Amino acid sequence: MKTPLGTIRGFGSFCGAMLLVAACATPPAPPAVAIPAIAAPRVTPVVSSAPPATTEPPPSPPRTTPDAPFRAEAPPPGPEPQFTVPAFKRFKLPNGLEVVLAEFHDLPLCDFNLYVKSGGGANPPELPGLAEMTANMLDEGTTTRSALQIADQLSVLGANLSTGSGWDSSTVALSTLTRNLDGALAVWADIVQSPKFDEAEFTRVRDNVLTAVTRRKDSPPTVAQLALVRVLFGMRHPYGWPLAGVEDSLKKLSTADLKKFYQANYRPNNAVLIVAGDTTEAELRAKLTPLLKSWKPGRIAAHKLAAPPAPAATPAGSKTHIALIDKAAAPQSSVRVGLVGIDRQNPDYHAVIVMNLILGGGFYRLDLNLREGKGWTYGARSSFDARKTPGPFSAGGEFVAVHTAESVGEILREINGMRDADVTDAELARAKDQIVKSFPARFATRGSVAGQLADIAVYGLPDSYLKDYTRKIMAVTKDDVRRVARKYLEPARLAVVVVGDEKSLREPLGKYGSVEVRDLDGNLLLAPNKE
Repeated sequence: MKTPLGTIRGFGSFCGAMLLVAACATPPAPPAVAIPAIAAPRVTPVVSSAPPATTEPPPSPPRTTPDAPFRAEAPPPGPEPQFTVPAFKRFKLPNGLEVVLAEFHDLPLCDFNLYVKSGGGANPPELPGLAEMTANMLDEGTTTRSALQIADQLSVLGANLSTGSGWDSSTVALSTLTRNLDGALAVWADIVQSPKFDEAEFTRVRDNVLTAVTRRKDSPPTVAQLALVRVLFGMRHPYGWPLAGVEDSLKKLSTADLKKFYQANYRPNNAVLIVAGDTTEAELRAKLTPLLKSWKPGRIAAHKLAAPPAPAATPAGSKTHIALIDKAAAPQSSVRVGLVGIDRQNPDYHAVIVMNLILGGGFYRLDLNLREGKGWTYGARSSFDARKTPGPFSAGGEFVAVHTAESVGEILREINGMRDADVTDAELARAKDQIVKSFPARFATRGSVAGQLADIAVYGLPDSYLKDYTRKIMAVTKDDVRRVARKYLEPARLAVVVVGDEKSLREPLGKYGSVEVRDLDGNLLLAPNKE
């Protein structure tokens, strides 16, 4: 038991006082008595010719145990553990909202994820950032609750609510304890059905976004990626703009634009609700039907995206279109090589996943060459962003400035290598093994389960998609990898973006293609050089 600090201090004061009293009461010391010194006896050293005795004990004999033969050899591996995808069911509410439910009753938690099937891909070309701003404003006040009231009520309930937008969907997500489900769902339903889009709150949120947008220019990797999609998709395609918008478009936005986007897209017949957690279909029907009764279906306009522009024409003899963005005296350069890739329903999706992993989706060819072999970068990666319509493929990284042009050449060489030569058996086995064994981690939390189920709903994939995923990955062959590499990594469609020192890079980059100069927003400043 710990003694209170006050008690310790009191006891110390008491002891100090007693010592002082004792010191004062002690009688005078007696006079010192002289003690005669005693001479130490003289010892004659003994000299011996024998070696000094050792103090180290003899070595112990090796210990043996009855199971020594068993421990001498590692046991063989057991059978591969089998993973079962969580079961789920579908049903619809009276207002037409589709609900996908995955029940988990091990913990009293529940995640609700509403996916509206319209995102940044539905932005008008002149208003990039509209879908993202609309989603950001949903929890900034409703017709019955202010932004502060929403935050206070969720805080009391211990619930988390977030909103956001991707290219293909917008989300309103709620995570709560089961015992607080009624109160949390009431706030969530109010946000979904009755956002106010208050003018003062809109101004505050937009100013915050504008601050973040202006800071993008300080990040060469961000500048490079945004410039790449501008080159690939152009200015008349939503994918050619940042999801959050740009300064000019954000300043043009009004609450009227947000309300119009909301009315056109946030409808129960254009949404799916993914629920994962401690609840049942009967309970959800009973709670959600009255809460969402005023949310009515409506006509959803089809969003037909413009075709991406054809690859830019290059002078005769050029290999690649290269856009150079000046970052004077930069010690490293951001390099992105890309083209327009595949959509999410592409039948070659699984083979492309394996092919990309071997190229640079993990610690494979790009890293082994440019990081381990050359030492020019901390890491080089590649990715396919598959959306409702074909999204971008990108490969690259951040490279030592003096090796920028050579790095571009090596990335192009690795891409061509995927097309021209078979992958090895070891590469293929390692890639498939990595994908299959990491697959169960996608279902680690209720939120991640909801994300996997959302892919099925948003992209119109079959219900068997998750069960068949690992089987289809394991079925990919070396011929499949080479076939999809040749089909989707066409050199004539590749574009390169480099953010670095223009003065020192323009000439060496010309070795690999025609070089044009762009500003930090991706706008053309100087046309390609003539060769």
